[in-house]
Amino acid sequence: MSPWEQRRLGEYAFFRRGSFPQPYGNPEWYGGKGAMPFIQVVDVNKDLSLVPETKQKISKVAQPKSVFVPKGTVVVTLQGSIGRVAVTPYDSYVDRTLLIFENYLRKTDDHFWAYVIQNKFNIESRKAPGGIIKTITKKALSDFQVKIPGYEEQKSIGELTSKVDKLITLHQ
Repeated sequence: MSPWEQRRLGEYAFFRRGSFPQPYGNPEWYGGKGAMPFIQVVDVNKDLSLVPETKQKISKVAQPKSVFVPKGTVVVTLQGSIGRVAVTPYDSYVDRTLLIFENYLRKTDDHFWAYVIQNKFNIESRKAPGGIIKTITKKALSDFQVKIPGYEEQKSIGELTSKVDKLITLHQ
């Protein structure tokens, strides 16, 4: 086992917000031939997962104006139900109400990272006035302190938490 290192999230992870063309209601942005899943807050479950099929599909015309994420990307909700985290199970595009973790300082297990981020938001929401984070800025997020072990230990923890989450889901 390697020692865990503590870092500011902004020093360890590289992230950005998703995007979507405006106005939201323009029917040209949705569906049609070549449409892809479009992840919004409503599509992120509480158990580090996404719904099997997104509520909306983004049109071929709107895709260049959004942000593509490949399967296995960690995303976190920033508005509404703040702090819901998921690892994308399919290629998709992401709305501006979500944060996308694009890269890391070193090799990182996605399931471990999703668990770390979810726990960090749970801790920070308890510290917030009234116990709820109403908004989160990039600066505040960058300053979150996270502890990170070596990759092999991350992988073991990620697999274990994933199995436990699946068992809990089955029992519910």
